[in-house]
Amino acid sequence: MAARALFLWTTLFLILIITGCARQRWTEPLQEDESRRVSELITTMQDTNKSCPKGFDADAIISWKSPVIDTAVQGYLQLLSPSSVKFIVSNPLGMPVYAFASDGNTFQILDTSKRQHIRGNVRNLAFRKELPIILAQGDWFSFLSGQLPSQVIHAEQISKDTTNGTVWVRFPKSEKIKTEDEQWVNLDLGQRKVLGYLFLDRSGETIAEISYDNQEEDENCLSAEKKIRITDLPWGAEIEIELHDIRTDDSFSEADFSLPVPVGYFKQLQP
Repeated sequence: MAARALFLWTTLFLILIITGCARQRWTEPLQEDESRRVSELITTMQDTNKSCPKGFDADAIISWKSPVIDTAVQGYLQLLSPSSVKFIVSNPLGMPVYAFASDGNTFQILDTSKRQHIRGNVRNLAFRKELPIILAQGDWFSFLSGQLPSQVIHAEQISKDTTNGTVWVRFPKSEKIKTEDEQWVNLDLGQRKVLGYLFLDRSGETIAEISYDNQEEDENCLSAEKKIRITDLPWGAEIEIELHDIRTDDSFSEADFSLPVPVGYFKQLQP
């Protein structure tokens, strides 16, 4: 189970390889006046999110599907905005057998079956694997909650979708994530809802796309159930993350996303 969990969760960070060309999703950029109105609505959406807790935990089922494999693992998922994430798989007795944690810059893996603790750098790992840094170091709280990022968005481009009334917004390049890849968000401004995220490389090819089911919100800012799909992966594969019994929480801290090394465990440092 630990090996399977390791494969599934690190797949989110390690196997999002460039595949296929992005189809034309949007029209020419909006005119200045219309873009300004959209930007004001985006600011309103972000202001609304400020009242929401910046952390949540949930029971999670992570599934990996492709033409040659169909597998899933169940565990406990914890997130803190913007990029802190922890995933724990336990045995039937409630004892952890595998854990993964990351703050977007570093990651830790605890594998009890091998009595091994691994620590490394997410950016360097992405370089070594020739993977898109924009996703590996991205805002995983926003990606999995279906919300806009907490930082102020200065849109570089706003365009209408070619098939419906939604809009696409291109984010500016991040000072933290030095890459030429692009991040877009698809918004339904009428319902003030995030429909998904799209990631393109410098050639306009799709790196990955995130979409949501069960996107209804309640007074706690998140519904109790949510399904996230990450598609456009290699070999026709996709990842589904089902979240159940979502519990928002403002008491989480960065210390909650550290994995202490048990006595007697082998420690491995990946630069």
